[in-house]
Amino acid sequence: MYIYTNLSAALRDKTSPLREYLHERFPHTRGVQAEYRREAGPLLVDTGGANPATLGAAFDFSVRFLLVPHHAPVLPLLGFFGHPRESAVVESVIETAQAAVAPTAPDVDRLSRACWALALCTDVYRRGLLRDSALDTLLRTGRFTPDHLLALTPPDAIRQLWELRGLAEDHLLPHLGPPTFPGPTFDASTLCNADADLISAGLLLDLKTHLGPKNQRTGVRSDSLSANDLYQVIAYALFDHTNTYALTDVGIYSARYAHLATWPLPTLLTTLAGTDIDIAHERETVWDLLGGH
Repeated sequence: MYIYTNLSAALRDKTSPLREYLHERFPHTRGVQAEYRREAGPLLVDTGGANPATLGAAFDFSVRFLLVPHHAPVLPLLGFFGHPRESAVVESVIETAQAAVAPTAPDVDRLSRACWALALCTDVYRRGLLRDSALDTLLRTGRFTPDHLLALTPPDAIRQLWELRGLAEDHLLPHLGPPTFPGPTFDASTLCNADADLISAGLLLDLKTHLGPKNQRTGVRSDSLSANDLYQVIAYALFDHTNTYALTDVGIYSARYAHLATWPLPTLLTTLAGTDIDIAHERETVWDLLGGH
């Protein structure tokens, strides 16, 4: 029996029942991928050395706080469960992020620093505390404090997050509206860990900060959409077994390209399957694949 750890791992493993189901049921990805590439513009925010995974998580947090200023993420705290002093420090960083997006005192620098720190703390939950990492050093030297956490953000990360936020304010946020659910989980998340980036007014949206592939001849990068990117948003939608969020659309926002691509959920599934589909039936199939009863 295949043991699911989380959705990302299940999608990367081409032998997992979930990945095999998605590939066999929704094989016609090339047309959607080609259309996505045609609509994408040039790279607008380049990297400068900041850890790309941490930057992506930090950008995700920043969008959530901009949309829901009182957002109180749980994952950064879970890595310190059972450690009240450290948990209090993380809670203080969350409060810093909330205060940074208050209408009376917008503070881009503080928001960037807080979101970077929360991304590092979330990584403790997802991967464990890595020896000699920045957080490990703070903990071992007794300097795990809000100020020291906020000071961990490298200048290049602040620059990138500043630029990405500016693009998002023009090209993403105007297209979103209530009700907004930051970091939603689903019925099937109890069977296979999965938390999406956000749901806004029936749109399930995945935020990407990838650089895109580089043309070997010109050296120019371009935006792209992998099959797994598509399968990820589809899987999130199908994990909503009881249709709790009443999803109507799914989409991907490629932050470095300011490229927002959305699709009506039934249309996308029909296109990828090459035939009419019944969403409720597909959700039941996924539920069964994951071991639900």
